[in-house]
Amino acid sequence: MWRPAERIKYVAEPGRWPTREEARQSRLFQPLALGRNGQCRLNERTWVPAMVPWRATEDGIVTPDILDWYRRFAEGRPGAIVVEATGIRDIPSGPLLRIGHDRFLPGLRTLTETVRKASGGYTRLFIQVIDFLSIRRRP
Repeated sequence: MWRPAERIKYVAEPGRWPTREEARQSRLFQPLALGRNGQCRLNERTWVPAMVPWRATEDGIVTPDILDWYRRFAEGRPGAIVVEATGIRDIPSGPLLRIGHDRFLPGLRTLTETVRKASGGYTRLFIQVIDFLSIRRRP
């Protein structure tokens, strides 16, 4: 195995943490306008990406575990949370959320209210939609 003739030792110099005010002035914590005319506005540019926690019922209904999952993220007050892959067809897709029928709306409404309450109305929700045509095992 090849090795360099001289081992390079790099000692990182401790930097200075920004003050609260300096951090607030960072572009990361500035508002962001989305959409054609900027009609959707985020209070800051921090996002919680979509994750699939597998906490919905087999029928795609919001559960208390889902509410707790997103409430914990909302308490940190990110600019946006992307709700997990949410199926648009009314077909079995495992414990993933679904949005393809009106019967799913009460649970999703409760999820929205939970996030609004936990973040003080600061965090916006986006839904990642997914379309399962069929689920197959690979050969």
